[in-house]
Amino acid sequence: MFLESGRDIAQKIQALMDEEISQPLRLAVAFWGAGADYRLRGACKIICDLESGACNPSVIRSLLDRENCVTLKLNGLHAKVVIGSAGAVVSSANMSTNGLGAEGADSSGTIEAGYFVPPSTPDYQRMTTWFDRQWMQATPITERDLAVAEARWEFRNRTMPEDVVPSAVSTIPSFDIDPFSLLEEQIDADDRLRAVKPEVFALLKVELPSVDNRRLGKIATWACHLLLNQAGSGRDHSAGDGEARGPATDEWIVGRFGTQKRLETVASVVTLLETISRSPSFSRDVRRAATRALSVQPWG
Repeated sequence: MFLESGRDIAQKIQALMDEEISQPLRLAVAFWGAGADYRLRGACKIICDLESGACNPSVIRSLLDRENCVTLKLNGLHAKVVIGSAGAVVSSANMSTNGLGAEGADSSGTIEAGYFVPPSTPDYQRMTTWFDRQWMQATPITERDLAVAEARWEFRNRTMPEDVVPSAVSTIPSFDIDPFSLLEEQIDADDRLRAVKPEVFALLKVELPSVDNRRLGKIATWACHLLLNQAGSGRDHSAGDGEARGPATDEWIVGRFGTQKRLETVASVVTLLETISRSPSFSRDVRRAATRALSVQPWG
């Protein structure tokens, strides 16, 4: 079905949102402008090109604040693809009031066109495969990413000197995480830590199916403790081996990685943290804390 205006595109995207009940709406749309997020509701998986200077950082912040929305960045993305269970839209329109029109507006501010692809077609399957491939290449958005994007946005819109780019994180994010949403309340006597909850383990097991359950349980536990430390919600470890009870700091956790399998363990921890950072199954703050742990890289 040919969509011959921004209004047609917006209406079809709205229909996909309204009809979505079984999975997150998937949006690979390069640029997001003010007011573009008002239509979004329900779970979403979003890819944008944050570093282009054409993506409004305040809109991306609002997307990151949505509890059931995961937003990643992919440099060089220029596509405008929206995929739902009821079909997909590929078009020229970015998610902006200029491209799609403001709520209630008769038309957008630019001449747009697109195409609706029904879910029963081979092209729809190709589009979902394409999105999954881009999703795996995309990366979580950090506070530093947003700070740099804000400087580029200012430069683009107010002719700010090109060399004014923050070199450090502009703000320290706060996190609201219940540690026991990830960990058991009782300390595991064998590992001296609160172990990962079974439901969290089940989500992470999918990413490392070849690792035996006991080993993976330890690795998943360590990953959860590392992200909780970044959130300021770290837990204690129990006493043992001549060591008194104390805080399970990053250094203490990483010290348990061992030497023989250290590189393999680091790779597994990174995989699990990346999984947490991009999974709608985890809260926004858990995803952000995992992203922060990945950027700090406490394993050295």
